[in-house]
Amino acid sequence: MNTFLQTHRMVFYCVVCLCQSLCAFAQSKSNSKGPDSPVVVGTLTAVDDSGRRFEVLQTGKHRRRLYADARTKIDYVGFPDKARHQPTPGYGVKASSEKDGRLKSLLFTPAVSGQQPLGPEKLTMTVAELFTRTDRDRDDRVGYVEFSQSIHASPKHGPEMFRKVDSNADGELTLKEFSHALDGVAWWTLSRRTPAAWIAHADRDRDGHLNLKEFAAICTSGNHVENIFRRCDLDKSGDLSRQETTAYIRGVTHGKEQRKRKAAS
Repeated sequence: MNTFLQTHRMVFYCVVCLCQSLCAFAQSKSNSKGPDSPVVVGTLTAVDDSGRRFEVLQTGKHRRRLYADARTKIDYVGFPDKARHQPTPGYGVKASSEKDGRLKSLLFTPAVSGQQPLGPEKLTMTVAELFTRTDRDRDDRVGYVEFSQSIHASPKHGPEMFRKVDSNADGELTLKEFSHALDGVAWWTLSRRTPAAWIAHADRDRDGHLNLKEFAAICTSGNHVENIFRRCDLDKSGDLSRQETTAYIRGVTHGKEQRKRKAAS
């Protein structure tokens, strides 16, 4: 391989890694960090006899003592068995808390241990194929744990996403509900077109580059669009080249799997 191609590939890989790191940073930076944060994401470690006072291990670091009162809205997401609708150590927690520890809202989810990645072939699967692969217990439903392990692992955003699409609140997703859930998954959305097709879709002025407004039509990170745009703009030109935009898209769709393949090559 000649020196030019080696250099070109190395630059492209560095751009991909930067965009992947930036996506991870944007998704992790939130108001759910810190021992006094108003948003609590973690694992229930203890509950008292009243079932209203809790200890939560937040993000694996901080132990929070929280309590629910008559005003607290409590919900259980992803539990087909109603008998499990009681606070149990090990459950996942997503809550909104006041400074004194009073809970305004509290979501419990089943514990999710480990991941079950589907591999890069997931990017070319149909909805039905993906549903079948995710439904590991073959009950024609996708549960919260299955969805979290193979499709979208997000203790912070996952509970609300799952609850929103679980239209009959039975704790599991049908194929139709699963399809609606995929609409909110970044890697799925961006994998429906090639990077070239996404760039053509967003490049309204047809100049071969994307400005911030055009990039917003592609970026899947909500309020972090401007930060991601600025950091992906390696040459500080004020626009993203095709190479820079492609790197961002591949960072979302391939993520850690791409880095592992590069490391092994």
